[in-house]
Amino acid sequence: MVELIGVVEHPRSALGRVPPDPVQFQVILGSLLGDGRLIGLPRQRRLRIVHRADRRDYVWWKYHRLGPFPAEAPSEYEGGLVGFETVCHPLFDDLARLLSNRFSRQDLIERLLQPLGLAVWLSDLGRLELRASAFLPAQRELALAS
Repeated sequence: MVELIGVVEHPRSALGRVPPDPVQFQVILGSLLGDGRLIGLPRQRRLRIVHRADRRDYVWWKYHRLGPFPAEAPSEYEGGLVGFETVCHPLFDDLARLLSNRFSRQDLIERLLQPLGLAVWLSDLGRLELRASAFLPAQRELALAS
């Protein structure tokens, strides 16, 4: 009998090999263009999403859209803020390079950004509010399904 001895990988680190789906990617990209911030060093980067406490429902909406990627559920922060962080993911290193300065590849960002990402970006800036009732049934299923 052969005994297998190995190291069991923590589920959070295993998520680094799971690519985000299209909805998750658009929430990530729209958040980074808006109020989201990348934190951590290369190969340890994660996304921090924080908004005012009166936007709690919006924070939870993002949390649910990101599926397995949030490290923990949203929580309250000092100063009347609510938010969460994601697990580390290699995608964040790629996005950090893409969005690193004001000379970022605007053409590439424009090609990556879809209507949902644009809506998240504008919502982060306070110019738009995402409401489930405003979506057509097919749009609601794609963008708002948990």
